[in-house]
Amino acid sequence: MLGNAMPVGAFGIGSERPDRAPSIHRYATSVEIFDSTTVDSVATGISNGSVLTIGYDGSDLRGAQMFFGQVPASTVKGRCGKFSSAPIFEFYTTINTTRATDGTLRAASPVVRIANVDGSLRPDLNELDFEPAGAWGVANAEARGVTVQRLAVGVYKVSGSLGLAKEGWRVIDPASPDGGRPLGITDSEQAEDGTVTIRLFKQRWTLSDDGEMVLGKGAPLDVPLNSWIDVRLSMPAPPEMQPETL
Repeated sequence: MLGNAMPVGAFGIGSERPDRAPSIHRYATSVEIFDSTTVDSVATGISNGSVLTIGYDGSDLRGAQMFFGQVPASTVKGRCGKFSSAPIFEFYTTINTTRATDGTLRAASPVVRIANVDGSLRPDLNELDFEPAGAWGVANAEARGVTVQRLAVGVYKVSGSLGLAKEGWRVIDPASPDGGRPLGITDSEQAEDGTVTIRLFKQRWTLSDDGEMVLGKGAPLDVPLNSWIDVRLSMPAPPEMQPETL
């Protein structure tokens, strides 16, 4: 039995620093690190990270993998099946999703919430990794450096980003926490330097000539204390870590 003893560090277990994977298409059960020099690592969308591989059948080249990102940070991805064809999927976690003011889960990264930080009645305003970004906003980890200022009633300036997100959702109107009833109407504007101006208005219903009720913008309104405005931004890419020399 002594001859079968597994040394410390075998397959990446028990060592301070696992071996670097030459390729992500590894079918032997192991724990390894990888970077941009690792063959086919570009398919993961992760520049630096670690990979847990569980081989199913070496002859059929099947297995399961989980990829843990260091750059981008906190990214978790995986795949199951035949590595040559199995798609790589991303796990949704408390890092890459955010709970909007109406309680729904949405893709995060990076997000600021516009609200009266000191006067807010929402205990979940600063949940998870959200931290104050001025007196009128909080930002999650991926939006660090962004600040929110109140310019006038219902007018807010978001500085420190590249502007609104280029795809997906951008701004979510404030809503009540007890069912998502809209509490106002937002309007957004982006300057060339990336500064974003958010305006909030009361809801105003008018009767059209056809006898229908039409929703429009009313008087300016500050964010209600029981809500916030969600704003999804674009941020400068973090500096890529250089591969370590073994």
